[in-house]
Amino acid sequence: MESINFLTTTGSQVTRLDLKDVVGESPANKLECTFWTRADGQVCIHYFSPKQEAGYQPHTHSEYTIMVCLAGELTKTEAEETCIAHAGEAFVTNAGVEHATGYRQHQAQVSEVVCITFAPQILSALAEDFVPFNVSDKTLPALTGILASRVVHDCAQQIAQELSRREAGHKIILEILAMRLMVETLRAWPRDQIAVIAADAIPRLPQRDFVRAYEFMRRCDKGTFRLEHLCRFLGISKERFTRLFLASTNCTPANFYNRMLLERGRELLRDARLSIKEISFQLGFKTTSHFIVAFRREFAAAPQEYRLRDLIGLPDIRAQKSVLAA
Repeated sequence: MESINFLTTTGSQVTRLDLKDVVGESPANKLECTFWTRADGQVCIHYFSPKQEAGYQPHTHSEYTIMVCLAGELTKTEAEETCIAHAGEAFVTNAGVEHATGYRQHQAQVSEVVCITFAPQILSALAEDFVPFNVSDKTLPALTGILASRVVHDCAQQIAQELSRREAGHKIILEILAMRLMVETLRAWPRDQIAVIAADAIPRLPQRDFVRAYEFMRRCDKGTFRLEHLCRFLGISKERFTRLFLASTNCTPANFYNRMLLERGRELLRDARLSIKEISFQLGFKTTSHFIVAFRREFAAAPQEYRLRDLIGLPDIRAQKSVLAA
């Protein structure tokens, strides 16, 4: 089984963090995330290409992230608006605004994405040359919609190549390319798609650490997931991680993980070849009854009932309840 590696380039150091050393072998397919972080931590590059479709539950960061789709399909839901980007298109997740993202295949190509995450202070420094990018202690700009730009796409491709090759001087080139991608994005962004939002003063988990925590959780079954292992992997204390994670997701790490695990179970139910017992075993539940109780609590239906409803095309019970409550 292939190990799952996170290649991390921070300042002048490059380290490889192997999940196998922390939680053992995983049955999940390999997903290599590659990061570069500027020495001051205010600019981060993140490249990844999931071999299977993936999605991140709603979360919030105190940073902006420009997400450029190189292949496949990339989705974002933010402020009740869903954007779908394909190769050559980009969108932004805005500081202090809750969002969820998804990565799917499109035209037989897996999703391939380059993300540039940067602190509002970076935008403040750049905003002097860009109207109406007004940044203050109380307000920030929000970039909405989708941008199609050949220049931005080409810049993102160069970043992906530099991260892959890691030739001499690549850290300097990555910083230059990251700044260029930010500037080209601000230049090209339609001015009628810029709103004003309140500045976010709440300390939250940085996007880079959220992604690493999420991918760690995805590769643990219920029997192997331990919060102390995750915090050791991230190099952060359990108390600090829990506080920042809660501020980013409105959920404790344990509840977030359980929800993710049950979402995985819901996907497995679509495979009619798998019995309920086999699914509960794959997820790491000690007993099938434990899985059934947890699933019913999350989705308001037992696994077998949910499978039958999905088979005949009935809507999610939770969605029906939400509509009735509204």
